[in-house]
Amino acid sequence: MLVGAHKPVVASVGIPFVFAEVSGAALTRAVPNTAEFRRTEADFPALKGRLALHLYVRDGARIRARMFAPLSGTVEDPATGSANATLGALLLSLTQGDGANYEIVQGVEMGRPSLLRVSARRAADGVRATVCGDCVPVLRGEALV
Repeated sequence: MLVGAHKPVVASVGIPFVFAEVSGAALTRAVPNTAEFRRTEADFPALKGRLALHLYVRDGARIRARMFAPLSGTVEDPATGSANATLGALLLSLTQGDGANYEIVQGVEMGRPSLLRVSARRAADGVRATVCGDCVPVLRGEALV
């Protein structure tokens, strides 16, 4: 279900993502369909074999998001800094403002809730965005060469 600020769009600050603003109910129900991901990826060669879908619901500066990239081995990601930095830049680019800050919650549906803080600002050479958040170690290892 399309809502809000824009139609689904490909945007990037380094890594491309397809962004779609959806309703809260649609975000909660979302499940990646691998066959449809393959078909869509084949229909859009500009994606260069990488289809990552970032769905979000926005309530002012608060956003809830989910990111799916099953063809790249990430069925769902609990916290996607690169996608959320791009989302902040995209949202700012749709306004006349000089800057914006967002709190983005991701990973709720997969039981790994994450909070990312995104800041976007206009600069002389375009829109710049940064993302930050805290992390909890979940794995530790050592590699021997």
